[in-house]
Amino acid sequence: MYGLYYTHRNQVLYLPLLGVRAEASIKELAAQVKLTQVYGNDRLFPIDASYSFPIPARASVCGFVMIKQDGTRVVGSVLEKQEARKTYNTAVAKGQLASLMEQQTPDIFQVSVGNIPPDEQVQIELVYATELAEDEENDSIRFHLPFHIGARYGSAPAPPSTPFLIINTSVEAVARIAKISSPSHTTTTKLGPDPALPNFKELPFSHYARVSLSSNFPLTKDFVLTVKSAGLDAPRCVAELHPTHNTAALALTLVPRFTLPDLARQEFILLVDRSGSMTNKRISAAHKALVVLLRALPHQDSLFQVVSFGSTVSELWPAGSRAYNQATLEEATRHVDGMDANYGGTEIRQALARCFRIRARDRPTSVLVLTDGEAYDVDGVLAEVSGAVKAAQERAPLRVSVLGIGNSVSTAMCEGIARVGHGALARLLQAARTPLISRITVDWGRPELEDEFELVGKSEKVVEQKSKEKQKSLNIFDEAVDPTHLDKTGPPPPHAVLPPPSDVQQSPLKIRNLFPGTRVNVYAILRGRATIPQTVTLHGSTPDGASISLPIPVTVSRLPSTPALHALAARKIIQDLEDG
Repeated sequence: MYGLYYTHRNQVLYLPLLGVRAEASIKELAAQVKLTQVYGNDRLFPIDASYSFPIPARASVCGFVMIKQDGTRVVGSVLEKQEARKTYNTAVAKGQLASLMEQQTPDIFQVSVGNIPPDEQVQIELVYATELAEDEENDSIRFHLPFHIGARYGSAPAPPSTPFLIINTSVEAVARIAKISSPSHTTTTKLGPDPALPNFKELPFSHYARVSLSSNFPLTKDFVLTVKSAGLDAPRCVAELHPTHNTAALALTLVPRFTLPDLARQEFILLVDRSGSMTNKRISAAHKALVVLLRALPHQDSLFQVVSFGSTVSELWPAGSRAYNQATLEEATRHVDGMDANYGGTEIRQALARCFRIRARDRPTSVLVLTDGEAYDVDGVLAEVSGAVKAAQERAPLRVSVLGIGNSVSTAMCEGIARVGHGALARLLQAARTPLISRITVDWGRPELEDEFELVGKSEKVVEQKSKEKQKSLNIFDEAVDPTHLDKTGPPPPHAVLPPPSDVQQSPLKIRNLFPGTRVNVYAILRGRATIPQTVTLHGSTPDGASISLPIPVTVSRLPSTPALHALAARKIIQDLEDG
């Protein structure tokens, strides 16, 4: 559960949520969200409360403020964990309003809040930046707010005189907005720029839109907004200069459009979550997805297997994967038709480990996972996947892709598995069938650092190919192709002494997930840079030696004043370090 809560007489109780307001600004490849929630202490005594809230796994917190009823503001700042807890404990001991924010999992943050007086209101303001995902159509993006932002627990307060929930979203597109809608809620849409914008009469009317939602009731499902506009899939690079540091943050994005022959001699393992949390609509959605996947597998020289998991794991064919043909397809289809959510808890780590043990060793293997991701051992699961992928031999690589099932799917789990598994999220079959594009690098306009930041060493084969007069090349954006408590028992650990950061920090450090129809985001922070490069270039090569060289012009970010791109880039760089 999420919200402001406290423990009283060994019971967890929730303070009433009085109102929620979300202001979102969608520009370029990202969105910035300012979330405001108002809580009231309806008890007759002061409360030492905690506050938890969900942040999409692909988001980064930019700012946090708590405001008392008398206007006193407590502004969040980043400190080392031990120092932050010491500062918080000191403030609470003095009877001051204080908060301590910690990340519990990549998509859940926890804030310890002290000394909320009786009959007092507290306003919490949270600002975060988040990537935008591609939608089902070409040149379209999808923005979502988790429904937990307005979830109420315990008794509801008296009906408010103003709406309980307000969502305002402003959209600025690179070209004319062809379509904008919310598949989840009924909204009010106004085309054109906000009249409050400077020189709004001079702005291109068709590039702007404002979408709003007002309700006296909390959300019961995620708020989703989709935008379609020409050029949203096109390669773009946006840059931002930090207001106080001598750094530039760059964000490169594209949805690749290219065709390559399917991988030959491949094994597909369909791993299906049949735990208790997959009941009703979720298992039905998994049924439908499996039927489509089974019929879309490559027919020539493919092996496949269906594995079910919950608290136990079982295979359709215990003796191993079987050749894909009409007979095995019909047997697998009958097996899928009989599936139910009756496997107990979600032990996804042991299920993945089982798949990695039984996989074929003489060919590439793609594990396609269908799950709601409702398991808590995120770090352990990601370590399991990462270790197996790294241990796979070059002639028989391993990839893991994920299809998230359900409205409250764990973005941290599902996106994390796809990220460290060198696979994709949602468009898993396209990723599984596409040959690996290797030696992918980005030239961030710092030629003097090119050798230092070469991601993969040049092999003799590549050097020989470059010596030839004519070399094959691949256009990866072909417009003709339609494709998320300290242990106090011992002394604190010693402070880590870290070397200064590199002049170029990039995430992902090694770019492996390049698939048709799946958005690719690459970030960089350049130190000692007072200017922004005019162009960055994406390089790479295909298994048959075709080269990739895609120059991308750089534009200046138009997101609000908070350094949102720096926050996103820093979060992704830290995530790389966590992934190992």
